[in-house]
Amino acid sequence: MRDWPPKPSPRYERAVFLDRDGTINVDTHFPYQIESLQFIPMALDGLKLLASLPLHIVVVANQAGIALGLFTQEQMSRFNSELRLRAECGGGRIDGFYFCPHLEAKHLPSEVPSCNCSKPSPGMLVEAARDFQLDLSRCFLIGDKTSDIAAGQAAGCMTILVKTGKAGKEDGALAVEPDYLVENLYEAAVIVHSHVERESLAQASPRFRRDL
Repeated sequence: MRDWPPKPSPRYERAVFLDRDGTINVDTHFPYQIESLQFIPMALDGLKLLASLPLHIVVVANQAGIALGLFTQEQMSRFNSELRLRAECGGGRIDGFYFCPHLEAKHLPSEVPSCNCSKPSPGMLVEAARDFQLDLSRCFLIGDKTSDIAAGQAAGCMTILVKTGKAGKEDGALAVEPDYLVENLYEAAVIVHSHVERESLAQASPRFRRDL
């Protein structure tokens, strides 16, 4: 489900999908109160670097706390809005927030399947790709859990696991291998920047040779 913006404005064919808790902000176990919002060290620097690139920045977050009755969708939206505003103040940007309000697999009996929008399923990424007209094969996924990586792989994205938050060691961790393993969101952003820059140079090189 899309929390923000009310109406997407597609500008680029690619995006970087970001997990929220444990990747951008400190995971205080179902954070929703604005006063508990704390950015992970180097996260704002990472968002600033990503904001300089020709791609959308989209947060995709499981928010099972809604189904568990820990907070409301409205409280989550206020938290997201504050996160976005602080990111903008730091020179970054966030173009979209998507969330799954349903129970995760760990909250369900083994015989009950989880929904298709709760990571590790790629539903949120697919919805955002439809809204922003993205080519998922050219997108990136950055997260701190193996469920993030699995969702990115299922959608065909390049995946980067950060060592912040759960660092891929959450309970019930999945047997998946990210394309990259880095310390934090800034290091992940450097990798994304490098890939985008190399691609741009490769596309420009033939034109440059023809102009000689």
